[in-house]
Amino acid sequence: MNILIIHAHENSDSFSTALAKLAQTYFEEKGANVTFSDLYKSQFNAVGGKNDFQKVSDATYYKYALEQFHARKESTFARDIKTQMNALEKADILIFNFPLWWFDMPAILKGWVDRVLAYGFAYGGDYGFYQDGRFKEKQAFLSITTGSPASFYTLDGFHKRTLPDILRNIHEGILGLIGFEVKEPFVAYAVSRSNEKDRQQFLKNYVDHLDSNFGHFFDTK
Repeated sequence: MNILIIHAHENSDSFSTALAKLAQTYFEEKGANVTFSDLYKSQFNAVGGKNDFQKVSDATYYKYALEQFHARKESTFARDIKTQMNALEKADILIFNFPLWWFDMPAILKGWVDRVLAYGFAYGGDYGFYQDGRFKEKQAFLSITTGSPASFYTLDGFHKRTLPDILRNIHEGILGLIGFEVKEPFVAYAVSRSNEKDRQQFLKNYVDHLDSNFGHFFDTK
């Protein structure tokens, strides 16, 4: 089994990073092959544009999505994108690991979505959407840290919105749209306000989350 972890936190000492490393260790100890893509460490470029292509088409009008489609047919994506695409094609499970910023993912991770989930590669051309999406036989989930406590994410709470509502665009408009079976996210709430005991409990809860969702893949009984 192949696992792809896309990690989007700048600080290697952050709790978000601890979660990403825990997932890496968990799956490696189960015998899976894990690709750990640390976007900040690799200085992944979040801005899509002509730099995404070794060469552009001869079209008289430049359009990013059509250039993606052309690059897919001609295998002319830039090396950094090809590397990510190759890892995604091999992956059975995709994990987005990030801190929730402004009810969304950090810009560097959104840039990964824009550049890697390209037209002609992740959708369009030979590929449909949802149940007909390219990645329909794969699974994905989010591993998230928040600044606010869980009580804020209710209709009666401070944000007046639930977390499933906040994450709907990522779950349905990105991962689900291209065919992934989206599993329940793991959320560590208000980690910046948590003590060491709380953080150890989060780590334990994450292992339980991984076991309950994916442990059966490695059950040898």
